[in-house]
Amino acid sequence: MTASEYQLNVLENCKQIFPGHEIKSEWAAFTGNLYQYSPRVDIAVGPFNVAPGPNLVEDYNDLIISKPIKDFLEVAINFHIQNANLELYNQMVHPEFNSIININQNARCLIAIEIENTNSKKHMMGSIINAASLGRVGIGIAYCASALRTFLRIVNYLNFLRRVGKNTYNSANFLILSSNQFNELIGYEMEEVIYR
Repeated sequence: MTASEYQLNVLENCKQIFPGHEIKSEWAAFTGNLYQYSPRVDIAVGPFNVAPGPNLVEDYNDLIISKPIKDFLEVAINFHIQNANLELYNQMVHPEFNSIININQNARCLIAIEIENTNSKKHMMGSIINAASLGRVGIGIAYCASALRTFLRIVNYLNFLRRVGKNTYNSANFLILSSNQFNELIGYEMEEVIYR
């Protein structure tokens, strides 16, 4: 199965996990302005905060602590912590649920998901920034072992830059999961990927 086919399957399963929420594939955060960069995320869980006027901070605050979203995120955070082994990735920060959900108050969607397979490190850094910037919570799904290592190395590097006082990006609301972990989280059955 290709990563694109996997994305379509994840989209369908997310509709079951988040009933009543609009869920979009290849969602563009900004449209209608030719001079504004408009990043796309692979899967976005609404509601979508794109109209001019008051933002959806309070709505997101209520949703993020409601079931099943809170349960979903707590398991995702635990998977992220398992992956961010502090012996290997010694700059990683393991924020708790309450700090993760409060980082990106002016989000454009509730959850922004990026699925990565074999893209360049620069492309994957863009995926991290887009998901963390657009979603109240961003999730990176590593479709293969190489993508998992790259996600972790980049976030570890961003945290290193923060620790030594360099310009950096706060990616603490970005959770890194393997495809196996995400499949378990959403109840999607497919052949398990071997991560080495």
